[in-house]
Amino acid sequence: MQFSVAELPLALFTTLAPLGAGAFIALACAFFTTRFSSEQLKKIDRGTIFPLAIVIVGFICAFFHLATPMNAPSVFLGAGSPMSNEIIAGCVFAIVAIVYVIVVNAGKLCGSARQGFAAVVAVLAVIFAIFTGLAYVMSTIATWNTPLVPVQMLGFTLVGGAATAALVLASVGVWADACKGAFKTTIMGLAVAGAVLAIVGLAGQLAMASGMQNALVSGADLVSGALLPAIVGLALVAVAAALVFVATKKEAATGLAAAALVAAVVGIFLARMAFYAIQMSVGIYFG
Repeated sequence: MQFSVAELPLALFTTLAPLGAGAFIALACAFFTTRFSSEQLKKIDRGTIFPLAIVIVGFICAFFHLATPMNAPSVFLGAGSPMSNEIIAGCVFAIVAIVYVIVVNAGKLCGSARQGFAAVVAVLAVIFAIFTGLAYVMSTIATWNTPLVPVQMLGFTLVGGAATAALVLASVGVWADACKGAFKTTIMGLAVAGAVLAIVGLAGQLAMASGMQNALVSGADLVSGALLPAIVGLALVAVAAALVFVATKKEAATGLAAAALVAAVVGIFLARMAFYAIQMSVGIYFG
């Protein structure tokens, strides 16, 4: 697991930032499926500060991966490279999300304008998640060079975002009203689809990596070392989805939503640590 420890700041970034972004996807779905009162909308708008804070903390963690934080602007000079595209997509999402949170809390949006802006933020969140996964699809690292990486990242975003949005809505007292309509099915779908994508993505990648080897290490040995955190992590992701599912059956679901978020954060983090642990250079690869 030596590689995963070295990549701890990125593991935290790829856990927290996409998860917080995913909440804006679920919240946008809430605005399209539920007719909230103006007072309820004000409560939700104040609650959106929470997922935004998670995103910001995630980006702060990413800075600790840089040898010198002052080198951060140089990332943008490589626009077109997978890593630069990830950061650019993330920054665009974060800036638009910040503007959205400020504007809605200032009471400047209502009706279709709110829905439209929320939809834009949600689409940018999906793009950010996909580009975060694509940043690791590189020909130089054989065990990461697979479309299963962005698949699992999108899965983490959806299930973590569903749990975060559930906590926001439950904590401000609008969860029961939201779950009376189509949003109930929508958020269950987001949580379950996210868990399936995450499990299929990481499990498939581990299976692929186990059949590789290079002159220094066997992929099977790397997977063996990463198997426990991977299994526990994916199990917790499944638990998070299940808790969101159960929460939709309850009127008071703050506790269940909080438990779902904790399970999602810990599960995704362990899965990300397992991902970094199976890093294998292609330069001396054969198989």
